[in-house]
Amino acid sequence: MPQKKLGLFKLLKIIIIILVSVLIIMNLIYIKTAYSSKQHITTNVLTIILLVWATTFWLAIIKHSDKKK
Repeated sequence: MPQKKLGLFKLLKIIIIILVSVLIIMNLIYIKTAYSSKQHITTNVLTIILLVWATTFWLAIIKHSDKKK
């Protein structure tokens, strides 16, 4: 059973990293091609920063929880 959980967490980690990467790429493309107003660029940059922070925080929690076991 623990091996299945470990595999599930690795799969979940990969899926989340892929989804966050896609969101960041979409924001970068939107910044480059769409509206160039300061408000839109600021919103997209802050979204990218939030995505990176949330992913880093989540990965740190997963890494820390693995060490406790």
